[in-house]
Amino acid sequence: MTVERPTAVVLLLALLLGGALVLRPSGTTLAAWSDEVVVTVPALRTGGVRVDVAPSGSTSATIAMSGDVHGTWQPSAVRVGVDGRALTGSDLAGSTIEYRLATAGGTCPNGGAPAFTASPSGAGTSFTVTGQQITGARTLCLTFVPSDKVRAELGGRALSFATSVTGLAAGSSAWTASTAWSATQQLPAAPRVTGPTCSRGFLNQFVTLSWEWDRAGLAQNAARFSLQVDDRGTWREVGTAPVSSRPSATLSPYQFDVVTFDTYSVRVVAVLADGTTIPSSTTVRVRVERVGVGAAYCG
Repeated sequence: MTVERPTAVVLLLALLLGGALVLRPSGTTLAAWSDEVVVTVPALRTGGVRVDVAPSGSTSATIAMSGDVHGTWQPSAVRVGVDGRALTGSDLAGSTIEYRLATAGGTCPNGGAPAFTASPSGAGTSFTVTGQQITGARTLCLTFVPSDKVRAELGGRALSFATSVTGLAAGSSAWTASTAWSATQQLPAAPRVTGPTCSRGFLNQFVTLSWEWDRAGLAQNAARFSLQVDDRGTWREVGTAPVSSRPSATLSPYQFDVVTFDTYSVRVVAVLADGTTIPSSTTVRVRVERVGVGAAYCG
């Protein structure tokens, strides 16, 4: 987008050709005339500033200023979306959007301090980017650092990033230009609980549930596992299990009401230290029959 400074304006040249010819044959008559010609001079275009963005990959772009003057630029704001839906700061809480300057050869650095950052928070969908102004053409590299919550909820999906870049002409606080740069980043796979499976216990006094836990590179591990049953549309915890390399737990009729004759869908939920929950992708059916004493069956 180009913003021009009105250093030259349209000039209107009004040529007033006039004169008065006075004849006084009798001393009482006054004659006068005048004429007017308007000449328009074309506008003169001088000055202009523009921010140019040339994407060089899914998460990088070369940014420069162009026009009749030089200046500085920086990313000023960013929006994040998934599947066409704008994400709020609350959706992205704990995550960081980082921008680094590529090397002279255009290679994006692997780590190091970012030149610009944005930390989403709140109910809004536009997040301020902070950092220093840049002079000249440079390649900017975007990196999204997701929180564990974002990885749990959106892992494996592609996020879109619309970054606004603002340029400022040298020597001016009001002569600016802006443009947008779109990038995408694929999130790592989400952590997951696979299973559970159900196996029969001795004399149907209990069933054993087994599952697998893949933290998929989360910063934190699960703090515990929650065993939950679907009780008429509401998930209710009926037991817990510690974290181990081969997690499992027993489910007995004595974890249910004194009088129970029902079949439940059972799931396992990984509970992280920060309270984030990751439910198993599938459930198993468990039949519970109890009148004082009772039995539990798979299926």
